[in-house]
Amino acid sequence: MFNIDPTIVEIFGVTAGALVLISFLMKGERNIRLINIIGSVIFIVYGVMIGSLSVTLLNVGLTLVHIVKLSRKGETEV
Repeated sequence: MFNIDPTIVEIFGVTAGALVLISFLMKGERNIRLINIIGSVIFIVYGVMIGSLSVTLLNVGLTLVHIVKLSRKGETEV
């Protein structure tokens, strides 16, 4: 889609994947979600770079879910 060096594109993809993987190795829901949000945002950029609507939309959705869950973390869940 964009004329970007393929190595840069791969660095974005690998970095995003590594952050998502690392987030699941962490303790505490808040930390997991925060690192996962960062990974998902990088995946959004990666999806745009490669012109993949599925990668972009999936990670937009995941980011929104994490933000909503974090914002409700302080509320009492039934």
